[in-house]
Amino acid sequence: MRLLDRYIAKQILVSSLFAVAVIIVILVLGNVFKEILRELAKRPDLSILFVLKFIVLVIPISLSLAIPFSFLTSILLTFGRLSADSEFVSMRMAGLSLWRICLPVAVVAMFFTAICAWVNLSVTPAAKNEMEGMKDSLINLVKREPMLLFPDQSVMTELPDHLIYARKEDGVLRGFQMIKMKDNLPQVIAIAKEARVTVDLESASPELLVVMEDVNLLVPGQSGDMLQVTQPIFMEEATAAVSIASFASRNEDVSDQPENLGLRPLFAKVADESLTPEDRAMYRTQLSMRFAFSVSCLTFGLIGVPLGITAQRRESTAGFVLSMVIAVTYYVMLTAAQIMQSNEKVYPHLLVWVPNILFLSIGVAMFAKLAKR
Repeated sequence: MRLLDRYIAKQILVSSLFAVAVIIVILVLGNVFKEILRELAKRPDLSILFVLKFIVLVIPISLSLAIPFSFLTSILLTFGRLSADSEFVSMRMAGLSLWRICLPVAVVAMFFTAICAWVNLSVTPAAKNEMEGMKDSLINLVKREPMLLFPDQSVMTELPDHLIYARKEDGVLRGFQMIKMKDNLPQVIAIAKEARVTVDLESASPELLVVMEDVNLLVPGQSGDMLQVTQPIFMEEATAAVSIASFASRNEDVSDQPENLGLRPLFAKVADESLTPEDRAMYRTQLSMRFAFSVSCLTFGLIGVPLGITAQRRESTAGFVLSMVIAVTYYVMLTAAQIMQSNEKVYPHLLVWVPNILFLSIGVAMFAKLAKR
């Protein structure tokens, strides 16, 4: 019996770990690398250690999604193959009940549930807080090196209502071009030989000050419509102030956001009667969400075994597609409940448990029916 238990447990555990690695590398880190490499191409001044730290922090956040889906996929593949190769029939003919055969599955499910609980309740909030701290570090770095704001020889679109293009060289912006927009229409076009920038993030209205030399300006004519008549202005030097309030707002404290709180602070927020009903509902929903997400491995394990056996397929594609359908349905229902997290009237903290209750009920019914065969 121990040999059989080790055999089934090993098959599921190895398949799950492999699937977790594949999902993180392909679906998560693939997109992260794509975005980061794009930013590095624009802003090569960013430290590679800064980027690597960001990638490391993304991994635990993605684990809460990758582990349940990988566990479900491994169960469907393992039991589908056991059923297709008649190994499952041999076990039943040897007098083993379905419950006894699935004992190693339960052990592995509890193992992954414990990991998911640890990740969701402790690791993920800490990682998100650390990422916010990295944003603060980037803001402080920008204060010292304003040139980090600007990509090299690429259009900068981060500033509201402004498009900027320039070549970074020797601490100045050469070939500086700026278009000020309003309602997606150009209002002012500035072309300068070079420009120097300073940043003030401490004032009530943070601004980017651009001192341009040998600048040509195009402004609207008397009609006020730049698309009809423009008026050129030539100046040896001109200064433009661009609001960067949206960029500076990243430095705001977000430690009280529900998704960034640790377990104890989250319990304290739920019990805080001074908060508005909407805020308490948000904190309560976040707390329930973490626990509901943590037990998803048990839910997927209970519904995955009967589905894998009845499917009777060796193909990995069939198991993957089936697991994808179940996981997407589960996550869509969970996300729908989360969207209503501030609406206390619909009890969103209870709605997040509906997917678990639904799939557990279906799994128990299918499991009981299969066990009677």
